[in-house]
Amino acid sequence: MKRSAILLLVVLAALLVPPYSSMAQNGTVTVDATRTPLSEVLSILAAKSDLNIVTSPEVENRQITIHLKNTPVDEALNLVVRAAGLGYERIGGSILVGDPTTLGTETGLSTYVIPLQFADAFELEPIIEKIAEKVSADPTGNRMMVVASPGGYEQVLSVIQELDVPPIQVLLETEVIEVQTDDLWEYGIDWSKILHQTVIISETQPPPNEPGAIPDELPWVPLDFQAEDLYRQSRLLEVALDFLQDKGKAHVVSRSTLATLSNRTAEIHIGDVIPYTVSGLTQTGLYEVSVEKERVGVQVSVTPRVSGDGYITALVEPNVSNIVGFKGPNDEIPWTKERRASTQVRVQNGQAFMIAGLLAEFESTETVQVPFLGDIPLLGYLFKHVKAQTTTSDLVIKITPTIIS
Repeated sequence: MKRSAILLLVVLAALLVPPYSSMAQNGTVTVDATRTPLSEVLSILAAKSDLNIVTSPEVENRQITIHLKNTPVDEALNLVVRAAGLGYERIGGSILVGDPTTLGTETGLSTYVIPLQFADAFELEPIIEKIAEKVSADPTGNRMMVVASPGGYEQVLSVIQELDVPPIQVLLETEVIEVQTDDLWEYGIDWSKILHQTVIISETQPPPNEPGAIPDELPWVPLDFQAEDLYRQSRLLEVALDFLQDKGKAHVVSRSTLATLSNRTAEIHIGDVIPYTVSGLTQTGLYEVSVEKERVGVQVSVTPRVSGDGYITALVEPNVSNIVGFKGPNDEIPWTKERRASTQVRVQNGQAFMIAGLLAEFESTETVQVPFLGDIPLLGYLFKHVKAQTTTSDLVIKITPTIIS
């Protein structure tokens, strides 16, 4: 009699809950049950959530006490099943409740072919292998072949739908500037301090520069964060570069614009590819001659990654190399000198950043002689002067990443 009364209260509580149409609006359920068969509680959840719930024999002999108020359906189902020491598997619009060991057994295996629109099948293959044992990428098309149960297929399909989205493209505007840092004191410039990239802050927007002032144009832009009447001035490095270009102490090595996908590396190479031959005996005793290639010059690798907040994190790896001599038995192998760096920056969309400090020294000789007399064998050394000099240069790389809408 006591149990019948409890069941009657449970049924009355279920009838007092708003109908499914109202429950579907907020996706929540309210359930009160004390020592009630699990199958009856699952029936209430099925009625209120419009889900098909199939139970295994282990469910019949289990009871549960539960008091939930305005709880999301998925959360309520998870709590109820876990409290009973069972598990469940979602297959399409149906829920299978049973022993976790039984649920883990693959049954009803079938082969499914899933076409992809944007993602690469070979790149997704190792990811899908973590949730499905039999996965392969179709080499004749951008498709995934999966052998799984209906429940496993639903899980794989859900993951692919999250990953198969249009990729984000990033436009990279790159400018490489070489600065001759020797004798910059003549222009009143301390290059080591210039690299600190100082910024001037003003509480109000200043008037434009007077005509004839240096530099002619120094724009003021509002600060990025929300603040009234606060403006910042262009970086001093940019102003110094413009000034040095006018004086012939700096020149643009390259300007390039290219697009790449988020998390994809873009490479820029400005320089030469020098072929050279390498010869020698192989292990079989044959004499072999092969042609190798050495890339020298300026090479910049940029890997942008777009964040959800609109910022761009870029991994930049510049490399500057030049040939300083030749090695090998016949002086056929080029000996190169490199300036290499690696850095990671996070900037706003469309915000430029600079990399500097790739210093290099070049040694050269200059011969000054008296005409005709300097060409006399042996005695000519008395009428000539050889001057060795060293020049220092710095490479400045300016990159502006912009998200392509």
